[in-house]
Amino acid sequence: MNHKTPEILRTRNELHVWRNQQHGSVGFVPTMGALHDGHISLVHEAKATCDVVLASIFVNPTQFNDKKDLEKYPRTEAQDIALLSNSACDAIFIPSVEEVYQNNVASLDFNFGSLTRLWEGKFRPGHFNGVITVVSKLFELTQPTVAFFGKKDYQQLLVISHWTKINQLPIAIVGCETIRNHEGLAMSSRNSRLSEVEKTAALAISKSLYFLRERKGIDSLQETLAFIKNQFIEPAGVRLEYLCCADSESLEPFKEWPSGSCVLLVAGWVGGVRLIDELEVN
Repeated sequence: MNHKTPEILRTRNELHVWRNQQHGSVGFVPTMGALHDGHISLVHEAKATCDVVLASIFVNPTQFNDKKDLEKYPRTEAQDIALLSNSACDAIFIPSVEEVYQNNVASLDFNFGSLTRLWEGKFRPGHFNGVITVVSKLFELTQPTVAFFGKKDYQQLLVISHWTKINQLPIAIVGCETIRNHEGLAMSSRNSRLSEVEKTAALAISKSLYFLRERKGIDSLQETLAFIKNQFIEPAGVRLEYLCCADSESLEPFKEWPSGSCVLLVAGWVGGVRLIDELEVN
């Protein structure tokens, strides 16, 4: 299928001119580049529901609490543009740090209460302040109708949805399903940093979630979590940060299996790469 080459917008002014030319709904897919099928699925979802699709490629410095992680983050602009060109994306915003932050590269301070007390909020201090800082700037610049985010970053999706609602922004937030490779590993830009041996080890993360889901209501939650750590996580050499069954809206952990829906969350290190994953359970 042939697609129109997307417009490449690198400055606020170029974006402003392009945005003013659009008259229908604008679907926005913010990314940090190093694109994969997960990102492209967001573009397809946006194209299916909006008149035009705008993607952004911007490695946001304020959401990295580890400078080395920022330095190592993969940057593949030419490849990213090629992928987006084949996915019916209408325009791509690729700003510099100066264009986004206007010489003030700093996070704003937000209060999300209990929503960021645990999990990513605990292990990555300041992370969500950085995320919402850049999302607020990108939303202000792009003025989207709908914004699309992957559910793999489940806590991030909830935080962005919550922030959008309390600020009464006229932007619908859509969460899209996690895309996995044929072995079950969740697609992530960080996967490119894994060796083949580490990619095999990383499968313990998704296998843990699927096993946990299968055992819902059969064995006790705490016994199942302990079994997974002993039988899946530790043998694979994954350095676990958290593995939990949490409330789908508050993210408070359950001590026993809930009768209703929940979300399973995990984060761990495989070699020098930190991976996260999620699985919703009804």
